[in-house]
This record gives sequence, C-alpha cells and structure tokens, in this order.
Amino acid sequence: MLLALVVLLSIQALRPDVAEARARILIVFDEDKDFPGLATINRSLRETFATDLGSDVEFYSESLNLSQFPGPDHEGVLRDHFRRKYAAVPLDLIVAVMDPSVEFLLRHRALFPRVPIVFCGAERVDLQGKTLGADVTGVVVKRDYAPTLEIALKLHPDTSNVFVVGGASKFDRRIQTIARRDFARFERRVVISYLTGLPMGDLLASVSRLPPNSVIVHLTLFADSAGFAFIPHDALSRVAQAANAPVYAAVDQFIGRGAVGGHVHSFDTHGQHAAQIGLRILRGEPAASIPIAEPEAYTDLFDWRQLRRWGIDERRLPAGSVVRFRAPSTWDLYKWYITGGVLLLAVQSALIAGLLVNRTERRRAQRTLAERLRFETLLSQLSAELLTMPASSFDHAVERMLQRVVETLDFDRAALAERVDGTLRTRHTWTRPGIAPVPARLAAPADFPWLTSQVTGGEVVRISRLDDLPEAAATDRQSLAGRGIRALTALPLLADGTLVGALAFSRLRGEYAWPDELTARLQLLADVFANVLARRSADEAVRTSEEGRRQAQEEALRQRDELAHAQRVSTLGELTASIAHEISQPLSAILTNAQATLRSLATEEPKRAEIEEVFTDIAADTERASHTIRRLRALFRKQQAERIAVDIDATIEDILGLVRSEMVAKRIAVSYARATDEPTVLGDPIQLRQVFLNLIVNAGEAIAAMEDGTREIRITTSQPDTGQVAVAIRDSGVGVPASELEHIFEHFVSSKPQGLGLGLAISRSIMEAHGGRIWATCNEDRGLTLHVTLPIGRG
Repeated sequence: MLLALVVLLSIQALRPDVAEARARILIVFDEDKDFPGLATINRSLRETFATDLGSDVEFYSESLNLSQFPGPDHEGVLRDHFRRKYAAVPLDLIVAVMDPSVEFLLRHRALFPRVPIVFCGAERVDLQGKTLGADVTGVVVKRDYAPTLEIALKLHPDTSNVFVVGGASKFDRRIQTIARRDFARFERRVVISYLTGLPMGDLLASVSRLPPNSVIVHLTLFADSAGFAFIPHDALSRVAQAANAPVYAAVDQFIGRGAVGGHVHSFDTHGQHAAQIGLRILRGEPAASIPIAEPEAYTDLFDWRQLRRWGIDERRLPAGSVVRFRAPSTWDLYKWYITGGVLLLAVQSALIAGLLVNRTERRRAQRTLAERLRFETLLSQLSAELLTMPASSFDHAVERMLQRVVETLDFDRAALAERVDGTLRTRHTWTRPGIAPVPARLAAPADFPWLTSQVTGGEVVRISRLDDLPEAAATDRQSLAGRGIRALTALPLLADGTLVGALAFSRLRGEYAWPDELTARLQLLADVFANVLARRSADEAVRTSEEGRRQAQEEALRQRDELAHAQRVSTLGELTASIAHEISQPLSAILTNAQATLRSLATEEPKRAEIEEVFTDIAADTERASHTIRRLRALFRKQQAERIAVDIDATIEDILGLVRSEMVAKRIAVSYARATDEPTVLGDPIQLRQVFLNLIVNAGEAIAAMEDGTREIRITTSQPDTGQVAVAIRDSGVGVPASELEHIFEHFVSSKPQGLGLGLAISRSIMEAHGGRIWATCNEDRGLTLHVTLPIGRG
C-alpha cells in the first residue's frame, strides 16, 4: 500500500514537467487564416511541426483582420486581447505570417519579451528601417511580377494592352508599388494600364470591355475603393469570369480560380522553410545565429481549363511548366474498367482458344481411335478368315482382302509377292479404280536392286519421298517414278525367320509419311499373311502323297476347328468376364434366399409369409440380374440408358438387408448414418445397386481376412456440396498401401484368389457414366474408405 502511494505521488509530481515538455507555438496572421494563401501557409506550418514533434506540440492562432478593421483603435483592442489571453500561457515560439503581423509584434514586443519570433510572407524591403532584435528571424519572399508578364506576352505575342488589377487596401497598394517597379521595363513594348482603386462594380464592367489583344495581370484585392472587403481569390474569380481577356497571376492560390497561370510563388514551400527555422530554435539553437532566409520558391504553374478556354497550345509553355486541373481522359476515368474488360476478353479468348484446341485434339483423338478401331476390326476379321480358311481357298480370297486393306487405310495399291525359287514374284494385287496396275514383279533385280536387297534381308522399307532415297537406290528411284509411285512401304513376310514373301503398299496421289504406329499395324497384317503362306507351303509339301494329303486335310480341319474355337473364346472372353462378375452377386442373393427357404421348410411349422417374401426376393434378384445384363451391354456399347430418380439411402438399406446374414456370420458390425435430406440421384438403379453392393461385399471380405481387431463397416451419406451426394464406406480390413490405391481400380487387379479383378474397374466406369467419382483413401488406423460422389437430380 505504501509503495502504491509513493508511485502515485511520483506520477503527480511528474505531470507538470510532462506538460512543460510540450512546445507551445502561436501563429499570428494579418488577415483571416481561412484565406487560401494564409490557409496554405497555416497547413504547411502545422504539418511540418507535427511531423517532427509528433504530439508534443500545441498550436495557438490569431488573426489580426487588419483589412476589416483598419482604424487605430483596433490595434489597442488587439494589444489588450493578447495581454489578457496569453498572460498565463508560456509560449515557446511565435510565427508571424505576412508583414503586418511582424510590424504588430515588433511594436508590442513587450507582450512576449523573451519569446523568439519567426516571420514569413514579408519582403526584405518591408524589413528596412525596422529593429528586429536578436530573437527575431525568418523567411522573406521576393515578389517578382515581371516573369509572369513575360510569360503572358510570350503566349500572346499580339498583345498591345496590359491591364493590372488590384485593390485599395494598404497591402494591395504595397503590392502595386512592387508591380509598377517590375513592369516599368515593359512600357516600351505594350501599353500598361492600372485598374486599381475602383469599386468592384466598376472594375468588373471595365474588364468586360477591354480592347482586343489585351491581357490582365491580377495582383491582390483585399478591399475596393468603396471600402468593401473581399477574399482575394474570390475577387479574382469574379474578375476572371467577367473579363474578356485572359488573366495571369503570380501567386499559386489564384491558379484554379480563373487565372491562366504564371510564374507563381508557392506558399506551401514558403511555410515549410519557416517551420524548419522554428524547429531549429525549439531544439535550442539561438535565433540570432540563424540568418534571414530568402529561398527560391517559384514555379511556372498553369490551369489546363483556362489554356483550353483561351486556345493556348501547351507546347508553347515554358520548359518544366506544371499544368493542373487537367480533365481526366477516358482512360483516366475508366482505366480499371478497360483493363478489366481487356483482361476478361483475354481470358475468354484464351478459354475459347483452349476449347478450340481441346476440340481439335479431341477430334484428332477420335479420328485416331476410329482409325485404330477400324484397323483392329479389319485385322480381327482378316485373321479369322485367313487362319480358318483351307489353304486351297487362299488364292480366291486374298485379293478381296487386299482390297479391304487398301480401302480402310486409304492406300492406292497393294501387292502380295511369294518367294518362288529364291525370287519374289507378285501373285496377288489390288489397285484402286483409276490407278494403273502394278508391275508383274514387285522387286525384280534389274528394276529395284536396292529395294530387293532390303526386303530380302528382312528390313522394312518406308519411302515417304523419292528424293529421300540414298544414292545406292538411284535405279529404284527411277523405276518408282516411272510407275507413278510417290510413296511406298514394303514389309518382308517372315515365318520362323525365313522369308516367304513380301507385302507392299503404295500411294500415287502424293507423298506420305509412314507413322511408326501405322507401320506396326501393317507388320501385324504381314505376320498373318506370312503364317498363311507358310501353312500353305507346308500343306503343299504334305500333299505330295496320298497319306500326306489325308494328314493335311485332317490337320487343316483340326487347326481350323482350334482357331475357330480360339476366336470364339477371345471374343467371348471379355463379355463373359464382365457378365460373370456383374451377375455373381444377384445369383448369390438368389442362392442365399433359396437356402433360407429350405431352412424354413425344414422347420415343423414353416411360415407362409416368410416363404412368400423369400420367393418375392428371388424373383426380384432374378429380374435384377436380367436388368444387369441389359444395362451392362448398354453401358459398354455407350447406348443411352434409361435414368430414373434413385433414393440412395433406400438403395443402401436394401443392400444391407441383403448382406445382413453374411455380415453376422462373419462377425462384422455394420453401422449406417443417413444424410439429413433424402439424397436422390438420376441414374440406373440396377447399376447403382451393383456398385454399392460390390463395395460393401469387398469391405466385408477385407475384414474377414483379419484374424483380430475391430471388425466393423461404417457407411455414411452426406451432401458436402450443393448439388452432390457423397457416400463413404469405411472398413477395418487389411487395407492397401497408399502407393497402390489407384491401381485397385484397374482391370484384372484383384487381391482375392478367385477374383477377376473387374469389380472396382466396372464400378468406376458406372460412376463416371453417371457423372460421379469413386476413389479410395487409407484410414489412419487400418483399412480403407471408399468414397463415391454423385450429382443430385430428380426425375
């Protein structure tokens, strides 16, 4: 308690010292401090002091209003006012603005005997004959009106008359004396008339009737000859509005009030200089050691609006001129809107370009896929026909097959040559209508020596341009050109490493680049023809005897049957795998219901209602299996499937009822949290049921593989985003490494010994067909969570 009292007393004792630390500054104006010029100096002084002293400064201000109260009695009133008002205020500095304020403070120095004074706005000539004292210093202004008149005459070279406008106050007359001195040297160039000492009405009438080629130089007008006081810049505005000639001024406060411009003095800069001297004194520097400053504070300043009014070209202004009040251009007013619009247009253009590129790429990909599909279909058909037909029927069908290849791949010619006695002889050809037939031999040594050597050596020859052939193929180039061939590819037919023939395709309509992918496809065709030629050669060798002919027939029939069987298995393999996987679950449900019926019938009193319900489920599962086959066929053929509104919660509850007994048998707890709203999607109910049933069964099998630990499946439905329903199926099973999460959705990837590896792949394809997604994440403890999202829709 005693310590707190001591601290409190210490704070109270320090407060007067803290108050004394604040700098008290009195600013004295000769006129109302709201006059534009004085207001500019006032603001400049206060901002400069506050920037350096911060909050440790306290300002006082007084206006003498000498133009409104010019009599001698007013000064006595002011003296008594200052004495009583500031008797108890310990001032640190006085700033006197304009010469009348300086004169007043010097005459009544006894009011503030030890307070230093900094003056501004006075001229050096005003200080002549005055005893300032050691603690008085400041900044003087050098008023010079000649540069302003020089600028006016330069901008208006035809000027013959200059009219000088001023007021009748004491200050106005002092300014006029300076102006007459400065304008004396111009009297030989122009006629200078002084419109001073007139009532405001007569002045406005005079300036409205000035002769042509006249300019006006406005000085100051605090009062007119009728004794009416005016705010100087308001007076200038009235003069500029009534005048029929441009008005120039030498004070920056008049620019923007109707004056065109001039070589103007800056009150803002002048006030900063005075404040800097005051700060030096407040820091302890004696005023006597600071000389009176006369800084250069003039600039060439103009009003853009007046330049436009009087038709003055900005290029004629003095170098370094400052032009204010420029009307903002359309860019200045709306540059952000214009920039935003341009950016938006650029973004839209980029998006459109991207969409066009994407569409082009998609169409190119579609064409590529279509070409690949046509070729694979052609290859499959030719393989089936060539490999299953008897060797004796080969000659009758091969040209028809070459025709199909040429038409499918847009070639002009195709030729199949067989190797007979070491020489390639053309046996089968097909030429597009309107194209000359191929020569009798594909690669006669005399005509195509280089091409023959390449094919005989087992090399694939691709000629995109005849000019690309090497020097060694000069004869071949000449022979190809003579036959009109501009591009050619030739593939050797090899059977067990032995050359049995050659297959050639050519184009006569123009040069052609043979892509690697196309060459690889043609190589597959060449392998098929090579096998057929090899088989026919073997058949011919066997038929040299009666036994050989019989064995050849039996071998041909056996190979034909085996190849036909292989073709059926290859064709049905993909469909059988998909269908077997998709209908296994409804068939399992049928089996489960049938077993439940048998168990119910084995009881002494079977319940009719339960049996009817089981048979109803069997009929529904049978119908569901039938629907599954139809829907899967429509999905993989990309046919438009029927879509209806499907209640996701009802679908999942139906599936849980189906697998409830299996989960109980495996000791797996299943929990289901429904969404607040009823999530309904537009889709195929059979396909959606298959997906969720597959995911729940997979989760149960993953848990069944665990020997200990928690055995549970948690299912939740929610609506995380507007327009979407999400389903999460979380299990505590064996899980999958994070690096393998994406691979579980690929075809033929399964962790179950009897699994086909198609469940998750088919589920993903069903989700994507419904506009949804399916993915897996690893749980923090163990197991996986399968996520499904679907767009909400109502049908």
